[in-house]
Amino acid sequence: MDIDCVVVGGGPAGLAASVALTARAVEHVVFERGRPGQTWRSQRWDSFRLNTPGWANAMLGAQDRGAFLTAGEVVERLDRLAAECPVRAGVPVTRLSPDGGGFVLDTGVGRVRSRAVVVATGDENVPRVPALARAIPDQVAQLHAADYRGPADLPAGAVLVVGSGQSGCQIAEDLVQGGRRVILATSPVGRAPWRHRGRDTQEWLFDAGFFHQRIDDLPDPALAHAPRPVFGSGGRSLSLQSLARAGVTLTGRMVDVKGHRIVVDDTLAANVAAGDAFAARARAMVDDIIRREGIEAPPAEPDPTDEPVDLPSTATVDVLTEGIGSLVWCTGFTADFSWLPGGLLDGAGHPAHDGTAATLTGVWYLGLHWLTHRSSDTLNGMPRDAAQVADSVRAHLDHIRRP
Repeated sequence: MDIDCVVVGGGPAGLAASVALTARAVEHVVFERGRPGQTWRSQRWDSFRLNTPGWANAMLGAQDRGAFLTAGEVVERLDRLAAECPVRAGVPVTRLSPDGGGFVLDTGVGRVRSRAVVVATGDENVPRVPALARAIPDQVAQLHAADYRGPADLPAGAVLVVGSGQSGCQIAEDLVQGGRRVILATSPVGRAPWRHRGRDTQEWLFDAGFFHQRIDDLPDPALAHAPRPVFGSGGRSLSLQSLARAGVTLTGRMVDVKGHRIVVDDTLAANVAAGDAFAARARAMVDDIIRREGIEAPPAEPDPTDEPVDLPSTATVDVLTEGIGSLVWCTGFTADFSWLPGGLLDGAGHPAHDGTAATLTGVWYLGLHWLTHRSSDTLNGMPRDAAQVADSVRAHLDHIRRP
């Protein structure tokens, strides 16, 4: 096969790229190792819902403005989108190599030559589990958030959830609502109130440009590596305090394992404070745009998730005493870019890029965290980056064909 452009990855980023390339009459094919939206099929729990409402996910097609789609509904919409795109499912790409003025891709259907490549595999699809997992007592069943489906699937006993980002908080909530006793080893993660001054906070922040911020807009570029703030889902806020009131036992960060004792540090109060501090900044951003634009808005309404709770002081969690039967690692994801030539990767093995462009002419990225802006790896931000990539691919192809 000899083709103008290959898109690697058939998830939301790859499908957004395909739509944009089709609009610019670029001949292309999308190679997907599994089925379209594979991680949405295989790495979401049963009760999962998007924490962004319908207005933020236009690429998934028509939906109620305030709808919060389930993972299954997202998959259905991705399937519809994929049906309109030149997707080749079940075709892994195992190597990309420069070849003259183009590229050779080793794939499940043989070698393919392409003049341009869009890498849309994302950078958060390989579960990340810390080395401490090897020290967990054998009687505790371990799984990553990617493999968690629901409370009934776990062995009897209490559940230790490690990590209090978006997945950790939602899974802890799902477990306690399912009647399980839950211990949550927390981490310093911001959170945002669901509503502020009569409107959803996400809408206010969108208008304030929060989701379109670039790294250069941040007061400290290191903030780009901070965990994403926790947003609730379905129109309600979510905080460590609200989880505690629901019955979740909170601890500090997990730092060691000594026999049957899980050692945690004394950061619980600081982790709660980190969430509260981000919530305060989010409200301040909203207040600023209201003041700056002269918008008439009601006063701030009380948010019950802000109400303080008594925080326990715990140095260890005894697996035997607490009756812990399972542990869910909510410790994030990484990605495998070993199939890319070394010249495309930085010292840490991550894609090196300038905006969407790779360090090798003719290669672009889509769906990476902070690729061009804060929401580059979200359903809201991918189409924006995809349009930019498609314009660049079109220009590249026109240039190499110019007499």
